[in-house]
Amino acid sequence: MVNKWDIYYCNFNPAVGSEQRGIRPALVLSNNAVNHLLSVCTVLSLSSVKPGEKIYASEVLLEPAVTGLPKLSVAMMQQIRTVSQSRLTRLAGTITDVDVRNRILAVCRAYFEL
Repeated sequence: MVNKWDIYYCNFNPAVGSEQRGIRPALVLSNNAVNHLLSVCTVLSLSSVKPGEKIYASEVLLEPAVTGLPKLSVAMMQQIRTVSQSRLTRLAGTITDVDVRNRILAVCRAYFEL
């Protein structure tokens, strides 16, 4: 069962233009009422970054200790996408840190001007 704040490897293919493509980590952002009732969920694509790389206002830097991923990553609000849960393969981790969750939600609110 898919839950909010879980990180799964997601198959984003096929992709068009500048959309994220390939199999990469994705953070489930949709609420559990949706995740448990429907066969879709809304995710943020995650991408690895090197220390010191530019992080945009629509992104949140995530440490490996927080994500369970092997590399420093960014959650990219500009790559939000609703996908079939069948695109999700292996569970990589879960974000449990409340401060990190709040940072992600703050970027979400700013991105959508909520």
